[in-house]
Amino acid sequence: MIESSVVIPTYNRQESLQILLESLAIQTMDANNFEVIVVDDGSPKASMSLDRSSFPFAFKFIRQTNQGATAARNNGALRSQGKILVFIDDDIKIERNALAAITKACIQKSKIIALGNLELCNTNTDSTFSKIAISLESLDQDHREAPDQTLDYVACNTQFLAIARRDFFDLGMLQDPTGGWPNWDDVDLGYRAHLAGFKVIRVQEAKGQHWDNSLSDRNSTSQRWFRASKSAVLLFQRYPDLQSTIPMYEDMMPIKWEQDSRRLITRKVFRRFASTQLVLSLMERVTDLLLVYYPNQDLLLPMYRWVFGGYKYKGYQEGLREYGFVPEPSNLT
Repeated sequence: MIESSVVIPTYNRQESLQILLESLAIQTMDANNFEVIVVDDGSPKASMSLDRSSFPFAFKFIRQTNQGATAARNNGALRSQGKILVFIDDDIKIERNALAAITKACIQKSKIIALGNLELCNTNTDSTFSKIAISLESLDQDHREAPDQTLDYVACNTQFLAIARRDFFDLGMLQDPTGGWPNWDDVDLGYRAHLAGFKVIRVQEAKGQHWDNSLSDRNSTSQRWFRASKSAVLLFQRYPDLQSTIPMYEDMMPIKWEQDSRRLITRKVFRRFASTQLVLSLMERVTDLLLVYYPNQDLLLPMYRWVFGGYKYKGYQEGLREYGFVPEPSNLT
């Protein structure tokens, strides 16, 4: 009997996908109890092939025209047979007990979304920049051995996520709130689940590594934050109440002179100044020089935080210009 269906959306990443599949092949969970469904989202490498003979689990490979990861995950879910759906991105490698742990959590507890316990990594292990970027973006590592945690619904993340199949379809599957990438479909799911009385938990024993290539260099990281912040405008237009739950955008919104506190107005003014092209270009130049001649992580970390904050601001402002204003929250969330 199939307990879990592992759904993996992929796009032009055969090497990292193979690593993930190999980690699934050595799981402590009985291979007869889960299936793996890989959904190729129109990779340009039509010759993409996998050695399926070495896999001990039931395996399905689906090709679709390029529609994005949200559609790929839903497509895989529709073809699944397990009681529990486990979504894993193709740049993840999970440890031997991870699948059993996250499946067990969903079987034992009702109305939950279970998240894996991922360590952020990058293939460029000798890069000072990558180490700094990881330290900025990864979760506090002290939590990795702690008991399972209940998280805020905005922490919902499809990198390694499990949910009862019936619940997934009852909630309306994954939805694309922005039509772009990153499209915040996981936060969208978390919010809808929250309104339906679900909890988001992190399963500590469901460990793995996320090999994030966007942390390889400053430009890749900056552009990812720019795109995510631009599409955040569409997320807030759909769910205005989410504005108060994603605090990194609080000082990037237009000043409300009669509503904002003096402290918030000051932060917004400073954010606007710090994100001007002149200041941002200067900070980028300084960080590039320091990275070469004086790669001190304690010095560079707050400077990169400034740079990435600038790109978040620029992306959010472009989103406002392109998509229009964001409605006021109702404060009923």
